Amino acid sequence: MYLVLSLIFGLSEVNQSFPSFQQRMLLHKEEQYSNRLLVSGDYWDGGHDFDVLDYDIKMTVDIPNDSVWAAVIIKLKTLSDALDTLRLNFHWCFMIDSVKEGARSLSWKPVSMGNFKIALGRDVNENETLLVAVYYHGRPNTSQGGLYVVSEDSPSSVTYTNCEPMGARNWIPCYDLPSDKATFTQRITVPSGNQVVANGVLESSQTSGPWWTYTWREQNPQATYLIAFAASRNFLTRDTFADVNGTHVPMRTWVLAVNDMRDKFNVTPGIVEYFSEIFPPYPFSDQKYDQVHAPIGGAMENTTCTFINTYAGWGEIWDWVIAHELSHDWWGDWLTCATWADIWLNEGFATYCEVLWWEELYGDYGGEEYARYVMNTYLQYGTSHPVYDPDELFGVNSYEKGGSVLHMLRWVLGDSLFFAGLNKYALDNADESVITDDFQNVMEEVSKKDLDWFFDEWIYGSGHPYYRIGWRPAKGSGGKYNVEFAIAQTQDQKMHFFPFVMPLEVAVYSAGHEYIFPFTDSIGYQKFTVEVPSKPDSFRLDPHSKALFQSTQYDDIDSVPYIPTHISENHQGNIPVSLDADGMFSGLLCVSFSQPREASVSLSLFDAAGRKVRPLYSGSSKTYKRFFPLSDLPNGVYFIRLENSQGESVTTKTIKVR
Repeated sequence: MYLVLSLIFGLSEVNQSFPSFQQRMLLHKEEQYSNRLLVSGDYWDGGHDFDVLDYDIKMTVDIPNDSVWAAVIIKLKTLSDALDTLRLNFHWCFMIDSVKEGARSLSWKPVSMGNFKIALGRDVNENETLLVAVYYHGRPNTSQGGLYVVSEDSPSSVTYTNCEPMGARNWIPCYDLPSDKATFTQRITVPSGNQVVANGVLESSQTSGPWWTYTWREQNPQATYLIAFAASRNFLTRDTFADVNGTHVPMRTWVLAVNDMRDKFNVTPGIVEYFSEIFPPYPFSDQKYDQVHAPIGGAMENTTCTFINTYAGWGEIWDWVIAHELSHDWWGDWLTCATWADIWLNEGFATYCEVLWWEELYGDYGGEEYARYVMNTYLQYGTSHPVYDPDELFGVNSYEKGGSVLHMLRWVLGDSLFFAGLNKYALDNADESVITDDFQNVMEEVSKKDLDWFFDEWIYGSGHPYYRIGWRPAKGSGGKYNVEFAIAQTQDQKMHFFPFVMPLEVAVYSAGHEYIFPFTDSIGYQKFTVEVPSKPDSFRLDPHSKALFQSTQYDDIDSVPYIPTHISENHQGNIPVSLDADGMFSGLLCVSFSQPREASVSLSLFDAAGRKVRPLYSGSSKTYKRFFPLSDLPNGVYFIRLENSQGESVTTKTIKVR
């Protein structure tokens, strides 16, 4: 027997410049881990009776005294005539001076647990536009992100914001969930000598006297965690542009004079232009793209104004981090995950954009090697938790496994359908907040394929397959050889989805040639035979890095264990049992089933990690329908599994929301 783990590949000129694991973790916003959402399923927006349209932020930042004076005018549209209280998010560290609607003062309750309630004090009409102003001052609290006021006594001093996932509330009153996007203006006043850079377009600057004011306007609606500015006396800049469909997109790099890393960003125009070819054109072409040094833990994709710590130790080549953060202007900023459970729509997409850029630089081989590097990172450091509703918001499952899922979807659909689907997904949801179903629905519409099986196992299901594969070459007629293969899925079924259904390839190497044979693996154990024109030397499963798995290869098929397929998913269509449930529920879940004959049935509910949550039904029936009260369950993905006395089983998915 010889062992080939998919974690192992040889070094080459292409992959010697791959980032180390420590460098990759800089992308994962490690400094915000204390601010991550620790409880899976607690990511849903419970809804609110208003829609924020715009924030007008007027703030004086007294850097020497680490304090601010601010007024934030919130423009919103009412969604119900029953609205009487605005429930916003804000930090208790600030002293609220007053809250007004026009000249009329409004009453409010003290900030508690990050919640800020304002009584409107009058009846409103549905779809009415309100302007509510909050005046406050104080010293920012940075224990959970927000505004970091940094003393100016160092040549590396920068005052900055850093807000993902929920740090915007720590410096401005807002509705601090990504489902409610709004335009915004930042009117930032700082001590003289400071330059201020922020999202969007610089509308005006007043740079005389002891206080300087910069007004920046972001005209595309954004999630609050993307609102950002940085101020410093120490910036050194360089201007360039990207040519996007004949439009010159201005680009500026803001680094420190004492750490001039401007040359590292020279690749940026080319990346913008390439992504504008394979995706819709850069969505903020009428604004800009800036990259700004800020002393954060790694990098942050603030819309049109990416922050990157130039001291962080990114390695010799920065293409990968620049490509990752830049791609967020499409995937994360233009389209934003509506719930934190869907964070992979931001980070998985950006991770796969690293692969796409490497493919552009080094061809198919470079893309394959980078894809395998990304998959290896997940296999070494990921968990068996599903991509959806992650156990770690900024963990490897959201980034590297999410990116690997896109890579496999490209293989399943083919390049033409995959990129057509990505483009339609972007254009259909421009400036909106999205969930995983939005992406799946578009990909199904474009491909005209049912992709439930793929998303169920790779996004909502847990883990990955572990293949054990062996071969047995035998001489055939005419000098040809028949090669028999046996392959089994041996992953722990308590922790990993089983069985995975995936198109795969096996390569047989003979007389210096590579012969590729595609097949689909969908059961616990199978055998198949292929033919090659000469005596084979070796074989390799997935020779071009198209699938995510671990594997062991054997030199004989008898070494491959037989794994029976006890659980057959309903998408395979080989079970005469029908199971149906609400695709989404809040309080009551409707479940029904039917089978050809009356038989004993066990019906159970499992969470996304495969843990049994509770039994639903045990008895003998041919048909069954019932509403189950499940309002006590945490939000998230669940699976209902039916098993009967005939040895048949079927599983279906549902999502609990508020």
